[in-house]
Amino acid sequence: MKATGVVVEYNPFHNGHRYHLEKAREEGTGEVVIAAMSGDFLQRGEPAIVNKWKRAEMALRSGVDIVVELPAYYSNQSAEIFARGAVGILGAMGVSDLVFGSESGEIEKLKNIASLEENEEFQSYLKEELGRGSSYPTSFAAAIEKITGEKGYMTPNDILGTEYVRSINKLGLDIKPIAIKREGTGYHSHDVSGDIASATAIRRMLGGEMGKIKNLVPEPVYEILTNEFQNGRCAWLYEFYPILRHEIILHKDSLGDIQDIEAGFENRLYESALKNREFEKFYEDIMTKRYTNARIQRILTHILLGITVKITEEAKKGVPYVRVIGFNKNGGRYLKGIRDKGGIEVFTTLKNVSKKLSGREKELLDFNERCSMIYTVIKEYEERKTPIIMR
Repeated sequence: MKATGVVVEYNPFHNGHRYHLEKAREEGTGEVVIAAMSGDFLQRGEPAIVNKWKRAEMALRSGVDIVVELPAYYSNQSAEIFARGAVGILGAMGVSDLVFGSESGEIEKLKNIASLEENEEFQSYLKEELGRGSSYPTSFAAAIEKITGEKGYMTPNDILGTEYVRSINKLGLDIKPIAIKREGTGYHSHDVSGDIASATAIRRMLGGEMGKIKNLVPEPVYEILTNEFQNGRCAWLYEFYPILRHEIILHKDSLGDIQDIEAGFENRLYESALKNREFEKFYEDIMTKRYTNARIQRILTHILLGITVKITEEAKKGVPYVRVIGFNKNGGRYLKGIRDKGGIEVFTTLKNVSKKLSGREKELLDFNERCSMIYTVIKEYEERKTPIIMR
């Protein structure tokens, strides 16, 4: 059997994601679709709106065959590390192609941009822009503009798409990247276009506008999302502030070890945490033009979870394992073949995991499990030892 891979967060799953899955089946060569899905913490530095098990259920009930977890030390990172982890996991699962959403839908364009990593002129422009104090995405886009002469060349999903291509090349994987042009609203748009809205817009509607959400997500997703919201299990970053504030104050002297923090920013964080009891005011005080909102939020969740430079470097050495958190009957048939191939450990249960993993691999697994425990401190859920199985 062949498999097509997708990299997702499903925060929450919506009609745009359903379209992406349909195109993945049309454009990809796989008989199964495998989703590498972020766990309880996401790429933009936020807790998932609902826990990974409920989002895996959304995925399986909406057409995904296998869901594998993208651990926090990959999912809660910049585009480069996020993509490296996701592509590595899908590579270990033996996918033939990777289908992703893109504002441009132009795979050759993304391949050309990915090749610029070795371009000395591009690197010179990039360093020049960073030296002016601009954020990395802004500097990257400006350097691309100088090379290509085109403005607005890089948008959120195109940036991720470029990193997927780079990761496939760096890891030497035989995976064909396929870009699908995004339909409807933009990545962070609050607008609704027909029955399509971004996950950002849908999260904003939770509560007061639940009726509107019904037309924007598949029926099983609406049932899950409504139940989670009504039972107070939807998570927001500000709810983690008491723990985050404690960590900042307690570990003031070691904040410099945290991934993505540049020298001096730890003082800003500490002073603001001491002064502010409310998250909104704390966040206003630490805002800076040099950091994007996404990077600031990632720094905060890195502190919350203890994602240090050391942890990140360990993760970058290579995918330590693959944990399957859900599959259907079709996916189950594919998994039987994967288990027989050896290589990176692919497991469906934590039972006897210590016999399968040791050293670095076991340490990273334990780290990710602790990240989920931190999520449950604020939004309790029952941690499963075995995957969701859809018959």
